[in-house]
Amino acid sequence: MAPPLETAAVSDDASTGDTFQLLKQQLELDVSFCPRQVTGKTTLDILPEKAQLREIVINARQLKPTCIMIEGHTATFTYSNLHQRMTLYPGTDLGQYHFAQDRIQRHVNEGEDELVVYLPESVHIRQVKPEEAGQPVDAQGTFYAPLKMEIEYVLDDFRDGLHFAGVQDGDSRFPHAYTRNSPFPGTASCLFPCIDDGETRCPFDVSVRYPRTMGDALSKHSQAAGAPSALANGPHKADSVMSDADDDAGFTEEEKAMEMHVICSGVLTDDILDPTDSSRKTASFTCESLVLPQHIGFVIGPFEHVDLSDYRDLADEERLAESAIKVHAFCLPGREDEVRNSAMMLARALDNFTERFQSYAFGNAYKLAFVDDLDCDATHTASFSICSSRLLFPETVWEPLEHTTRVLVHAVASQWIGVDVIARDIWDYWIVVGASWFMAELYLRELFGRNDWRFRQKLMVDKVVQMDRKRPSLQRLGQYLQLDHAEQEFMELKSLMVLSILHNRLVKQSGKNGVDRCLYRLLFNARQGKYENGAVTTDDFLDICEKVGHQKLDSFFSQWVTGSGCPNFECFPSFNKKKQVVQLQIRQIQADSTVTTIENPLSADDFMREAKESAHGFLPGNEYPTFVGPMTIRIHEADGTPYEHIVDINSSNVKVEIPYNTKYKRLKRNRLNKERMAAAAGLDASGESQEDVTFYMLGDLFGTAQEQEAWRLSDWPAEDEAKMEQEAYEWIRVDADFEWICRAHINDMPSYMYVSQLQQDKDVVAQYESIQFLASKEGHKLISTFLVKTLMDSRYFHGIRTHAADVMAQSALKRTEWTGLFHLKKAFQELFCLPGSPMTRSNDFSDRSLYLIQCAIPKAIAKIKGEDGRAPLEAKRFLLDIIRYNDNRGNEYSDDYYISTLMHCLADCLTINKNGDIYLDAETERDETEFTKKAIEELTRHQRLDEWIPTYQNVYTITALDCARKLIMNRVTPYKPSEYLQYAQLGNADNVRLKAWDCLVRLGMLRKDAVLKFLIHELRSDPSPYFRKQLLRVFSFAIGQIATGDVYTPEKPSENTLGSLVVENEAYSSDRASHLARQTLMGAQRGLKTDLQNNRTLRLALEEALKSRTLSFSDMLELLDFCNMVFDHLKRNTLVVTLRRPRYWKVYYLGQGKVRFCQSGQFREATSRHFVAPVQPALVLPPQVAPVLVQEVPPPPPLATKTKLSLKLKTVASPPPSSADGGQSKSRQQSIMFSPPIVNSPPPVPESAKASPAPTHFAAQQEFKAPTPHISPPPPIVAPPSKPAAPASVAQTPVPVPTPSVPAKVSTPSAAAASAPPRPTPAPVSVPSGISMPPAIHSPIPLPTSTTKLKIKTKLGPAAASASTPRPSAAPSPRPSDTSVPTIKGPTPAPASAATPKPSKQKKSKIVKLALRPELLSRFLGEGGKKRKLQVNDSERPSKRQSLEPNGFNSGDRKSGLVSIEKGVIGDTARLIVKMKFAKGRLPIEK
Repeated sequence: MAPPLETAAVSDDASTGDTFQLLKQQLELDVSFCPRQVTGKTTLDILPEKAQLREIVINARQLKPTCIMIEGHTATFTYSNLHQRMTLYPGTDLGQYHFAQDRIQRHVNEGEDELVVYLPESVHIRQVKPEEAGQPVDAQGTFYAPLKMEIEYVLDDFRDGLHFAGVQDGDSRFPHAYTRNSPFPGTASCLFPCIDDGETRCPFDVSVRYPRTMGDALSKHSQAAGAPSALANGPHKADSVMSDADDDAGFTEEEKAMEMHVICSGVLTDDILDPTDSSRKTASFTCESLVLPQHIGFVIGPFEHVDLSDYRDLADEERLAESAIKVHAFCLPGREDEVRNSAMMLARALDNFTERFQSYAFGNAYKLAFVDDLDCDATHTASFSICSSRLLFPETVWEPLEHTTRVLVHAVASQWIGVDVIARDIWDYWIVVGASWFMAELYLRELFGRNDWRFRQKLMVDKVVQMDRKRPSLQRLGQYLQLDHAEQEFMELKSLMVLSILHNRLVKQSGKNGVDRCLYRLLFNARQGKYENGAVTTDDFLDICEKVGHQKLDSFFSQWVTGSGCPNFECFPSFNKKKQVVQLQIRQIQADSTVTTIENPLSADDFMREAKESAHGFLPGNEYPTFVGPMTIRIHEADGTPYEHIVDINSSNVKVEIPYNTKYKRLKRNRLNKERMAAAAGLDASGESQEDVTFYMLGDLFGTAQEQEAWRLSDWPAEDEAKMEQEAYEWIRVDADFEWICRAHINDMPSYMYVSQLQQDKDVVAQYESIQFLASKEGHKLISTFLVKTLMDSRYFHGIRTHAADVMAQSALKRTEWTGLFHLKKAFQELFCLPGSPMTRSNDFSDRSLYLIQCAIPKAIAKIKGEDGRAPLEAKRFLLDIIRYNDNRGNEYSDDYYISTLMHCLADCLTINKNGDIYLDAETERDETEFTKKAIEELTRHQRLDEWIPTYQNVYTITALDCARKLIMNRVTPYKPSEYLQYAQLGNADNVRLKAWDCLVRLGMLRKDAVLKFLIHELRSDPSPYFRKQLLRVFSFAIGQIATGDVYTPEKPSENTLGSLVVENEAYSSDRASHLARQTLMGAQRGLKTDLQNNRTLRLALEEALKSRTLSFSDMLELLDFCNMVFDHLKRNTLVVTLRRPRYWKVYYLGQGKVRFCQSGQFREATSRHFVAPVQPALVLPPQVAPVLVQEVPPPPPLATKTKLSLKLKTVASPPPSSADGGQSKSRQQSIMFSPPIVNSPPPVPESAKASPAPTHFAAQQEFKAPTPHISPPPPIVAPPSKPAAPASVAQTPVPVPTPSVPAKVSTPSAAAASAPPRPTPAPVSVPSGISMPPAIHSPIPLPTSTTKLKIKTKLGPAAASASTPRPSAAPSPRPSDTSVPTIKGPTPAPASAATPKPSKQKKSKIVKLALRPELLSRFLGEGGKKRKLQVNDSERPSKRQSLEPNGFNSGDRKSGLVSIEKGVIGDTARLIVKMKFAKGRLPIEK
């Protein structure tokens, strides 16, 4: 196999001195919306570090540099555009995908040069004094004068770097553009040339020229007067579910007059009207701080300004005075109120960070803009954040509050760590991610409260423990961040929690200084210039933490930063009465080989991520064997006093003895009785009664007998109360202060201790752990009793109450008399219904906690299932009544999300958990059917309602699509997944389309070739980066389903097999073995390849996608990684070139000198002969014969009787060849047709058409197998004999086929189309008689777009003679003449002795098809239409040639340059003269 066509660039030699520093960069951009184009100019001030600097390497992608100047001199450059090279080239297929993958690899990982500028010879590196170079006077070293390099370029390919929204045809949104910044290098260089390596920082000056008004921006737009209006339909036009065909009204004049604005990183210096064009303005910004190129961003559009500084407290304004940072928000028209509602807290967040950490580094203003189609929630640039408009929500909606607030506060925190302070290397990126989120969480603790912060931390810890299995460590995770979105999410989660537990340990050790103090020192050191370019490393951060905490933290960083995994603790407590101690054994079982852990099978969500990690070299090994560090054990003793004990975990098995402090035991039975009596008497827990009475702090509701009876509450049985009396302590907590990311389970701790912990511990984490334990137990009346008390007690945090409602559904069982269902219904009626009535009250969502509970109770009821897998009819009717009688009148908040929750609940209660049919009685079945019909009607009603009155983010439609999918997969409704396709089409809102695609994938519709092709088409053609990114996630999930064998397949209802015998055959065992194999990564990859490698539709669709000019860099990486998983067997370094087979042409005589040509459906199977263009000589060389050695080749076997065709071409003298060597290259058409070009008058021969030496007949038969031609001097012209002779020698004549000279070989009919060398005299060609039409011989005229038919009389010749006679030359017999016009001689009658397989007439007409261009054909006029017969001998009859004779003759004496009529040559009969081009050496002299 040939070596690869592309090789990696050779690394530069360090001795060339190609090192320099970037002092400053200026950027000038001229942005045009219609058409989308950016004309840019950037100026870089470069300080050489060596005098030998001759090359300057710059990063540039998808740009088109037009001119580069260095110190006013034009410089040469080389440019390798990655965005042009990362797609499949035209003519290639999926077998060449690895070329694009290798190019990306060389650019990203190997640092291949992109734009290399060479210093002109006239530019010299001058040595200057230190002060001239901006250095101190006493600075040591050699300094050189800076160089100014100017690069002008054009950008019209917007796959990365910049995005235009609202300018596409049919897009109804306001036109705007924004930069697509990324935290990783490689994106900034798509917008302007720069040093985009993630390390080089410098000041920036940015100047943007842009349209003055929206009308100016759309002035050249095709729909400037007919684009749909966005303002007329309100700000939520994008939320429309179905496209509105009637909405084609253009922007009004008022809308066109809206001013366009530019918001950019840095400080605005001026915004002036362009002096040369009144329709354009120029805004200039400067950023004096050192920033990375990826932290320069801007937006352009008709944005409205919202001043968020107004939400700063009055006291803060007076205290901060002029040092207060202004906060400016910008949004598209109509969304100002949403911005105020969503981002009102940012001013206070900025003040908090400024006072707690360091001052703001980018002037006195912070800006943020909300744009459409952003592929992430927010991007961070210097003093400016670009956020997605999906974050905005009105004040009538509660649900997005927490997420939006966290994202926006984190965007502010990233100005300190992420933009001002950066990571030195990708291995240190976890510091930037974790520190910025830690800053945000500290402020959110003040904003939302401590309970919310602790509860959210507990949820995140549990999620990290669940996710951190076979994952890279935090430090190693940096190199995989761009592989999959799940990597970034995991790093954000784990890095935050690692810093949180480090903070808790430092605070506990020092008393006050934690990670917040470490971040303060980190920012202070960066401002002082301690870190080069403000880049911090892991070692720097470790050093700061050790100094702040006054302790060694090497082991901590080794476990949590460079190591992976989380500890799993098993605790075994026991009370030693003799020693009065609590003995506690703590074991770590995450790496214990004696403990069998059941690993979860590979899921469809994780397949693509794990496969990418494996492909990039990650091998999951054993997790960190033993975690060490201090752990807090908290024991609540019998008197209710908590005692904390710090245990040093230094091995995998630790045994400690904790002293017991209480000297006597309180009888809990007596205490409980006293508390109940005190509660009934109305005593309080203060004063003298406090010593004797201890109230339960929480959950002490329903103390009276009437309430207990009304709520059906239960109490502890006598045996449990007896055990409670004997316990020495109330409960034990492990890691009570959140110093570990772990899972801790306390064995042998009874349920009543967890109940005590739930009711008496104030910590929300302890309460949540208690409910988690109760959730692991089977449903019981007692559990439901304690949980309903928790649900109804408003003193609990709302997260605890909602979790209690969720767990309560497990106690709704038939054996518990549906106690859980009764409690949930009773609680809902008590909280949200009219007194004494099941009718719900009007909604009131002003209390967010109650609103969350109102949503949680129906969710819990929908989870209740009976023994048959069906929801109880009572629960179903309850949910249907809630959604039917929902009343939102008088509520200041929207109930869109509440209705969405009820729709989900209604669909969940219709599903059946168990497979198989359950026989129901007629009445029950009738009730079930009637209820199902009503429920589906209710779901459909809300779905249709959303199409007429759009809800916030189309929540009704999205919910209805998901509910319909659940019902289809549970066989409640018919399998009609094609209904989702109407919602997946372009024109609907992006979130609706994505939900439709998600449902299609989960329903297994990717097995349909049409759906698969449609999905990939949407993926490669949709203009929205957000939609493409999310659709790629859906596609990845679909691939994971196929790999793991989890594709949904609709099944017909099977017959009831209860109690019958099930026989497992070999097929069943094989399917089961395959399913088990797919639960591992290797087995899933093999299964995926087996299922998809022969899918032709997928392969062709991916080929088109990899040729797309819309997909971004990250999108291409995703598709290439997938190709590498499935189609790696197609990789090849060769390319199959497909040529179009030529067709025959037909010609029709229309009369009056007119002919019509058309292509036929028949293909030409034989190749044409080889000719070269004639050369006009200065003089004619005398004829000479050049002897050539010929190797004898045995003749081919005799053929059957052939039809002899002859056509004699008479040529005139041709000039001799020149001394120049023959050209080896021809045009593509010439190479395909093996024909030289023919023009009316022969011009001088170009280099590409010069003749080359002719090969022998054997070489001509080999056609293109010879790699290089054998060039020989042109031979002299020879005169061939009049009769054919034995092939003793052949005259070497130039032909265009570049093959070496080899001995001649007798030709066979199958090789007749190949190029043949000339012979002394033309010989007849035998054609098999079994062929009705002779094989076509290609015309010497190129570009066969026309066909003419020429009837030539033939005669039959003997087969033996034609088989033993060598084939004549492809060129006619050369003969000197005054004009270079070959003469067509008439055919001679065939001899009577010719043997034929079939009886035929002596004068039989044959049609020879000739490929000609129509413009080269002449019109002829016949004289009576009579055919001319020449009386010639058989020996003078030439070989059959493609004729140029048309069906008619030209009128008069008119000549065409190719064909002419000459009269009076032979008698009074006109003769047809055909002009043909030949090389000078190919024209023999006719005797």
